[in-house]
Amino acid sequence: MAMAAMFICVGMVLPVKQASAETFSFCGPSGGTGGGYFADNEAEGLYVVEVRVWYGTVIDAVQFVYEDEKGMKIEGTKHGGNGGALSIFKLQPGETIAKISGKYSSFVDSMQLLTSNGRERQWGGSGGTVSYTYSAPPGSSISGLFGRYGIYIDALGVIFSTP
Repeated sequence: MAMAAMFICVGMVLPVKQASAETFSFCGPSGGTGGGYFADNEAEGLYVVEVRVWYGTVIDAVQFVYEDEKGMKIEGTKHGGNGGALSIFKLQPGETIAKISGKYSSFVDSMQLLTSNGRERQWGGSGGTVSYTYSAPPGSSISGLFGRYGIYIDALGVIFSTP
């Protein structure tokens, strides 16, 4: 029997300049209840340029790497444990993360990423009994992650940003 996850998303507007505001929305998380809470910072003017995933039969850890408007790379915090094989997925100039999906049980078993250019990458195992999908609304992109972690990623949600 296939199960589907239901998501509740929360949005907030953070002022970044007098004339504009960037909106950040949180959706999820999906997964187990173990581990400690984590969240990437919502920062105006940062763009995801690289996704690092440590994985085996489950998702061990995740990390986003950002670039600011001046082209300086900024490593986000690595969330998760120290196991698994490292995979680095680099985004092309102007490319954004459009969708993250996968399966989970007590841990996030798999994660698949789809970009705005239609490129895909998948990590993790074939376990998990519940599917999850987070798709960026039109005009938005996935700019960060939040959830729970211990030695693995227990639960995973996304942070959408809209300029």
